[in-house]
This record gives sequence, C-alpha cells and structure tokens, in this order.
Amino acid sequence: AEIVSGDFYDFIPVSDNILGIAIADGSGHGLPAALVVRDIYMGLRMATDRDFKIIRTLEKLNHIIHRSRLTTKFVSLFYGELETGGILIYSNAGHNPPFLLKRNNRVENLVHGGPVLGPNPDATYTRGFVKLDPGDLLCLYSDGIVEAHNRRDEEYGLERLKRAVKTHRDRGLSAEQITREVLARVARWGRKGEDDRTVVIVRAVES
Repeated sequence: AEIVSGDFYDFIPVSDNILGIAIADGSGHGLPAALVVRDIYMGLRMATDRDFKIIRTLEKLNHIIHRSRLTTKFVSLFYGELETGGILIYSNAGHNPPFLLKRNNRVENLVHGGPVLGPNPDATYTRGFVKLDPGDLLCLYSDGIVEAHNRRDEEYGLERLKRAVKTHRDRGLSAEQITREVLARVARWGRKGEDDRTVVIVRAVES
C-alpha cells in the first residue's frame, strides 16, 4: 500500500485467484486527509480477511467515515477485485472513473457504484464488471492528475491522460514505465504545490 497525504492505493491478495485493487482520495490535505485514508486502508484489509462482498465492504467503510470525528469527512474510493481469468468486479464510490483501454483502442469508463463515502450513512452502491483481455490496460488515477493546471491555467484533463497512456502503451512500455512517464508528463504540465497525484496502471498479459 502507499499513502501520500490524502491519496492512497493498494493491491490486496483476496485469495489465490483474486487480487483486490483500490485507489482513494480523502477530502482536504495534510494529516487529517491521511488519517481518514488510513481508516480506508485498514477497513479494506479487514473486509477482505473476513470475505466481505464488495458492496458490503463499501457500506461498512461509508459508516466508518461518517462516524469519523476528523475534519476530513468524505473519501472517494474505487475498489475492484480482479480474477485470474481477467474479470474485474468493481464499485466506484465517487472517485474519478478509471478507464479500460482495450487493445483495439476502445475505451470503457468504470462508473458503476455510488456517492463518496462519508456524507450519507444510508448511501447505496452498485457493482459493475469489465473483462481485461491480454494487451488491455486499466488506468486508475486521482483528481490531482486531471486537474493539474499549467501556467496558462489550462487543465491537464482526462483526454490528455488517455492519449498519454495510449502513446506509451503503443511504444511497448511496461505498466511501471507507463506510470512513470505519465507522472513525468503531468509534473512538466502542472504547477508545483498542487494536489497529490497518483496513477496506477494494470496491464493484462497472457497467462
């Protein structure tokens, strides 16, 4: 897991055949945001240990954040479980929708889910699923990526991110290399001291 201020991502071994993938962003900055995101990290680990289903996991986390006394009162979270056959079952609680870049360049946005965690203790969530085939790329990112502004106050935006991921995929780069290249591009674009920036790339390969 990696927690940087209010951003967080993690890969969680759920079972021999399932890998949990999470990315979250706590409202605000600094210690309060980091503390509430830490609660998400601990809650996800406990939920997978107890074999909770995805929807129940989000509902539990929603109540945890709602009861929190910290000044940060909401968190966006994307959580999915990737099976060895390439099926990803997920729910998106108000996070920037990850996108799946298919090998044929079709793009699927992962939007099924519900609102951010925290404000409404009675919020409900839905599941979605996608299939990752060999050569497909899944891109998860925080708002600090797409909302980075240059000196002309132009936003980096989702379309630039999609083009960057495709460009580096077409160059044959690995998931780790694509991640580094995207972060470098955004750093050159954006101003220093802006929001936290997180990118996670998952690449499907032949089994």
